[in-house]
Amino acid sequence: MEQDDEKPTTGPVLLESVEMVFRLLDELTAARRPLGVTELAHQLQTAKPRTYRHLASMRQLGILEQDPVTEKYLLGARLVAYGEAAGEQFDLRAIADPYLTRIRDATGQSALLAVATHDTALVVSCVESKANVCISVKPGNRVLPYCSAQGRTVLAFADAASQQRVMRRKMPRLTERTLHEPELLAQRLELIRQRLYDDADSEVTMGINALCCPIFRENDVIVGTIGIVGPSAAIPSPPPAAMLRELQSAAAEISERLHAGTYQRL
Repeated sequence: MEQDDEKPTTGPVLLESVEMVFRLLDELTAARRPLGVTELAHQLQTAKPRTYRHLASMRQLGILEQDPVTEKYLLGARLVAYGEAAGEQFDLRAIADPYLTRIRDATGQSALLAVATHDTALVVSCVESKANVCISVKPGNRVLPYCSAQGRTVLAFADAASQQRVMRRKMPRLTERTLHEPELLAQRLELIRQRLYDDADSEVTMGINALCCPIFRENDVIVGTIGIVGPSAAIPSPPPAAMLRELQSAAAEISERLHAGTYQRL
C-alpha cells in the first residue's frame, strides 16, 4: 500500500505529499485543459487512488476546481491570488526590466523574461518589438520543456529526476523541426550547460525562432531566462556573435546582481 511519507533528499526533507501536489499542478498547467484522474495518474505513473486523494483534497481547498459534467479537474481561482502575490514579491522582473528594453532596442526583436518553474519556464514579462508587425509572447505562457528555448534552458539546469520525468512523457512533434527524441534532448541539455544559451528555430511554429540565456542566483541555481523571439530570418540559427553577446551580457549582469558568477567561465 502506498504511503505519503517523508523521503530523504540531499537537502531538507521533502514530503512526498507536497511533491505530489506540485506535480499535479505542473501537469494541469502544462495541459492547459481539464484532466481526469486516470490521465493524471498515467502521466505521473502513480496509482489512481493516491492521485484521487490528492485531487479531492486540492479541490476542497480551492486550489483545483472540478467540472460537474466531465468530473475532470482544472486549476482553481485561489491560484490566481497566489500568482498575483508572488509576482508582487518576486523582484526579478524589476531587475530585468531595463535589460529587456536594452535587448529589444539592440536586436529589434521582442525581449522576453521567463522564470524557472520546476522543469520548464513561465514567461512573466515581454517588451515588444517596435516593428509594425511584431512577434510576441503573452506573460503567463508556460512553455514546453522539450522544444522551446526557454523550457530546455531551465530543464538543462534542473535536477536529474525532473529531466527524466520530461523525457518519459510523450513529446509531440509540433513541426518537422521539433526536437522530440529523448536521446537528442539529453544531448541538447548537455550542450546548453556548456554554452549557456539555446534557440529553437521553427520547433514550435515554422518560421519563428527564440533565443535565450539562463539567469542564475547564488550557487549557480537557475531562476529564469532572458532572450528574444522573432522571425527566423531575423534570429538565425546559430545566432550571430553580436546578438548572442548582447543576451549573454545581460544575463551575466543580472546573474551577478543575484550573486552568481556562472558566466565568468565563458
